[in-house]
Amino acid sequence: MHICLLTPSFPPMVDGGVAIATGRLVQCLQQRGHRLTVLATASLASGTEHGEAPAVAARYNDLVQDPWHDAAGVNALHAWAEGQHRTAPFDVILAYFLYPAGYLATLLGDRLRLPVVCSCRGNDISKDMFMTPEIVATVLRRSTRLICVSDSLLHMADTLVPCRTKATVVANAVDSTRFCPAPQTSPDAPGPVVLGTSGLMRWKKGIDLFLPLIRALCETQTVQVLIAGYGLDATIEQHIAHFLAQTHLSRQVTLTGPLPHTQMVHALQRMDLYVSTSYQEGMPNGVLEAMACALPVVATDADGTPALVQDGVTGYLCPMGDLETLIQRCRTLVAQPALRQTMGQAGRQRVQQWFRPEHEASAVEAVLQRACEAWRTGGAYGS
Repeated sequence: MHICLLTPSFPPMVDGGVAIATGRLVQCLQQRGHRLTVLATASLASGTEHGEAPAVAARYNDLVQDPWHDAAGVNALHAWAEGQHRTAPFDVILAYFLYPAGYLATLLGDRLRLPVVCSCRGNDISKDMFMTPEIVATVLRRSTRLICVSDSLLHMADTLVPCRTKATVVANAVDSTRFCPAPQTSPDAPGPVVLGTSGLMRWKKGIDLFLPLIRALCETQTVQVLIAGYGLDATIEQHIAHFLAQTHLSRQVTLTGPLPHTQMVHALQRMDLYVSTSYQEGMPNGVLEAMACALPVVATDADGTPALVQDGVTGYLCPMGDLETLIQRCRTLVAQPALRQTMGQAGRQRVQQWFRPEHEASAVEAVLQRACEAWRTGGAYGS
């Protein structure tokens, strides 16, 4: 297949999970013999360019960020895609997030008469349905097939527009050969326990929970905190700096600043315990990567997170917003190194069994093939 991929970000730009997911998927699909043309955003305010991008058949670096209000940008994208389609015809269009990529994909699919698959990744439904509900509903209806990264996200989409019959849940994945534990050390080795988190720091990640959580732990336990990110929102960065100054925790808290994704494994290997305080998650890459590195995870039960973390087995799940439970669960693991090791090993085994990149690529490939078959049979959107 020749797949036209629309995504808001793509390597070498790494500004969160979507760049990680699309880079991983493209490499796997190319290994299976498919051809990829990528339409992505050239730059994002919070993005940082790191490493190398997967080689693709062609790339368009000016994906329209607000197509509803940018007719000229949409027309330019259409003209470029039509030229590519004449030279090497596409078989199917795949879009990550409902808006803007999914909306653009349905417009382009209509213009080129191609099937469209939209991948719902995280909070794109809950966020965009309040901003542009008619657009989100249109994308859900007009997509030939849908991919959701979790059951909770599928339920949310199906509640907005009945679409379960054409949707498939395909979980995120992680390369457990790249993301692996640090060299073996004794579980009761001396020194402070390193508690950490990772990813693009946004308000939805529960910074208002994470900061009082680390303050409570630093007051009663011998811990160090590591925040490893791809970048910080300027307001959040100021908020964290003000918090550290007020609480005098600067010596106990380390912020790495923007890290290339290839270096994230080294940050995770410095941690003993991983924490996710999010309010919204599709299928968090950070949690998957931490589990692959054999870290026990304490997380809120946001959206797709319970599909990863098994409460009491690979870590602990806490009700969203429940700071006291988060503190208590972290204290339990800080105090019990053997339990950390047992849960971490269970998490890595779970990742290796259920969340492998080849499984993800195979599932996405099957959805794309079904979309092409449905299009050939019905020749219309929403088949």
